[in-house]
Amino acid sequence: MPAQLSFTAIRYADAADIPLIEGIERAGDTRFAEVSRARGIDPGLFPGVGMPGPERAASPGLVLVAGQPAVGFAHIVPVAGCLVLEQLSVSPDAGRRGVGGSLLHAAMGAALDMGHDTLYLRTFAEVPWNAPFYARSGFLEIPDPEWIAPLVAAEDGAGLRRWGRRITMACPLADEPVPRPAVSVIPLKDGPRGLEAFVQYRVSTMDFAAGAVVFPGGRVDPVDHDAAITLPQTTLDEQADRWAATDFRKLGGRPSDAARTILATGVREVREEAAAVIDPATLIPWDNWVTPTGISRRFDVYFLIAPVSEGGAGEWRHTTSEAHDSHWTPVDALAERAERGELLLLPPTRAIVDELLALRDLSSVLALTPAIRAVRHDIDIRRPRGG
Repeated sequence: MPAQLSFTAIRYADAADIPLIEGIERAGDTRFAEVSRARGIDPGLFPGVGMPGPERAASPGLVLVAGQPAVGFAHIVPVAGCLVLEQLSVSPDAGRRGVGGSLLHAAMGAALDMGHDTLYLRTFAEVPWNAPFYARSGFLEIPDPEWIAPLVAAEDGAGLRRWGRRITMACPLADEPVPRPAVSVIPLKDGPRGLEAFVQYRVSTMDFAAGAVVFPGGRVDPVDHDAAITLPQTTLDEQADRWAATDFRKLGGRPSDAARTILATGVREVREEAAAVIDPATLIPWDNWVTPTGISRRFDVYFLIAPVSEGGAGEWRHTTSEAHDSHWTPVDALAERAERGELLLLPPTRAIVDELLALRDLSSVLALTPAIRAVRHDIDIRRPRGG
C-alpha cells in the first residue's frame, strides 16, 4: 500500500522542496533531446537550468510545487509590474498525469489573487508541450511587449532560438464563471485492510469530471434551503463554526441556516445517488474545494464525512445514471490504482484519499477534526491537517 500518493494538489514551496527544484527542471529538459536531434543539434548544448533552486526561492514572486516530495514546479516572477510564468517543469516520471495542467491553473489562480488580470510567459512556438499546451488553457500569442525585452535578450544570449521560434503568450484572468455551491459526502467504514469508501465511477460522457472516481454528491438545489432537517440549534451552530473560514454563508440566512442547507443537500444526494438514508446528525464537516479558474463549470464543494457501520454498509447501492458503477472500495486500492494510472482522481479527491491513507481507520478520522479552509485554485497544504 502506498504511504501517500505521489502528487495530490499544488502547494506553495517550502524549505524541503527547494533542493528538488533544480533536478526537476533538468529532468524535464531531457525532453528537448528529440527536438535537438530533429534540428541536428547536440542535445548537450541545451542551456538547461535557468535558475538554481535557492535562487528561485530567494527571488521575487512565488514558487508552486506538486507532490510530496515535489515532482513538478511553477515559478511566477514580477517583471515591470506584470507577472510572468518564468518556468513550469514536471519530472518525466510524473508526466501525462495532469501535473503540468494543475500547476498551470494554480499559477493562473495565484496571479489572479495577487490582483493581476493577465499572466504572461515566453515559450517555444512549435514544441508540442510548450505553446500548444498553453493554448489549451487560454493562452494566446501576442506581439512582444516592450517591457519583456530583457527576457528576450536573455534567451538570445543563451541561444534558445536554435531550438525554434520563441514567442510571448498571455492569458486573461477572471474569477469566473461563478462557482455553484455543491456538497459531496464521503461514506467511510472500517474494512479488513483498513478504511473503505463508497465511490462512484462516473461515465465518460459527463460534461464535468468525466470518467473520474468521485464521492456521492451534487449541487445545492432550491429544495435544500427549505428541507425538513430537524437538529438542535447547538448542533447547527457547531457545524457553522466548522465552516467559518469558507464562503458557506452565501447559502443564505443565518450561519446555522447555511449549515443546515449543506446537510440537507448531502442527505438528498446520498438518497438519490446511493439509495441510503442517513441521519444528518452523523454528518461531519471535512473539507471545502473551489474549482479553479479557466474551467467552464466551477463548483464550491463542501465535503462531509458519513461514518457507516459494517451493518449499514449494505444499504449503499449503485442507483445513479451519472456513474456506470458504485461500490465500497478500500482507500488504499483507490490510491494504488490511481498511482498506476488506472483511474482518475480529481485534485480534491486525491488530497482526501491521501489524507485518509495517513489516518488509516475510522476512529482516527473521527478524532482529527481538521481546520477547514477554502482550497482555491487547487493550492493546498501538506496533509494530514491539524485541528
